[in-house]
Amino acid sequence: MGAHFEVEPCLPQGLRLDPASGCITGHPVEPMEQKYVIKATSTTALLLKVEDPPECDHVSMSINEDFATLLETVTQIEHMLPEPAKIRGSYGDWMIWMVHRAWLDDPALVDLNFSNMHMPPPHMEPRIAPKLVVAMARNTHMENLTLSNSNLQKASGVELAQSLRVNRTLKTVNLECNWLDSNAVRELALAIKDNPGCNIEHLRFSHQKQMGQFFGRPTEEAVGQMMNSNEGIVKLGFECDDAHWRNIIDRALLRNNDFWRKRQAGPDPEALPTPEERPLGRVLLLAPPAEESAKEVLAKYSELCDYLDNNLKMPTTSQLQNCSKNSGRQQLAYAVAAPMIKELRAWMLDRAVGQEITVFDIFGTPANGVLRKWSAEHDHWSVDIWVEEGKRCTFRSSRDPAISVSEAWVQWLRPHAARQIGLPESQAGA
Repeated sequence: MGAHFEVEPCLPQGLRLDPASGCITGHPVEPMEQKYVIKATSTTALLLKVEDPPECDHVSMSINEDFATLLETVTQIEHMLPEPAKIRGSYGDWMIWMVHRAWLDDPALVDLNFSNMHMPPPHMEPRIAPKLVVAMARNTHMENLTLSNSNLQKASGVELAQSLRVNRTLKTVNLECNWLDSNAVRELALAIKDNPGCNIEHLRFSHQKQMGQFFGRPTEEAVGQMMNSNEGIVKLGFECDDAHWRNIIDRALLRNNDFWRKRQAGPDPEALPTPEERPLGRVLLLAPPAEESAKEVLAKYSELCDYLDNNLKMPTTSQLQNCSKNSGRQQLAYAVAAPMIKELRAWMLDRAVGQEITVFDIFGTPANGVLRKWSAEHDHWSVDIWVEEGKRCTFRSSRDPAISVSEAWVQWLRPHAARQIGLPESQAGA
């Protein structure tokens, strides 16, 4: 024989007692305090259990319908209503307000965190979870979406997957400890895989309720394919049982973390596209260094400075010997002149790094740019210049190129050169 339940006095409006089961259901229309007596008549033992409604019910019950209705009429973020109070256990108005900000693509909303807040199920409150996951398709400012332990249902997970196919701004997505099933996680992984503009770096799926530790091979395969094609995800919360796909995922994470470190370090000039190769003819130094010319370095190059002052170019060994002889000095020996030219040329090119120069190929075609580096090893010359941002030219030659200088370079060298030669500065260029 079953039990029969009665209550005295009558329950408030909105609540109902099932006389057969004794279950009280519904929502009270208004709060009140009253003592009630429940009578149970039965010939068998009874087990009575009193349960609190889920927290998400509290959230939906805490929503001020007037506020929510007025909020839905706001179509411009500039007209957004003031932020409602965020009271523990009564997050309804605040959650609806936050979701509407995401819907309106509020530039100030970069981080949305509903962790441990328990969103109402979609059928109870469509203005929170369902609206939020759809908003991610149109939102262009949010970077962090944290929904761990937020009562996200599998249907909302599938809808979120559709949004992640087009979202380009999210960097962190945390969906741990919810009600997503294997299909929802699989759809999320495939959506991210198919989004070439995806910027997600941290992604977490693990510890879904009623799912156990693993999601099954089809889901693991989808996550493995996602990681194999995605180069941005550096942290993944996902347990993989299959050895093959676990290896794919682990290797992809190592690769992506390496890419991330390189991005943090900034662009590597050596990693730029291969520079245009051209045969080296001659080099014209245009802009002198910002530093002062070194008197102690130039002291032993008086003959060379004299020649540069008059001819605006570096001499050959024979030209330097003749210049020395014609000036009334003792003719320089080849063993002295050749190293002198080599040393001063290297000294000048070292100081021209980072300065504007013009390089001519063997056909006389000029290229203006900034000297990046140069080398001359075993008579193999290489001059690398930045022609423009992101573009380089490398000139190569198997013999010494002609080196010319501008008037500005001579002016930079002239004071020291004039003193070493023993001429007044006014006659140094004569």
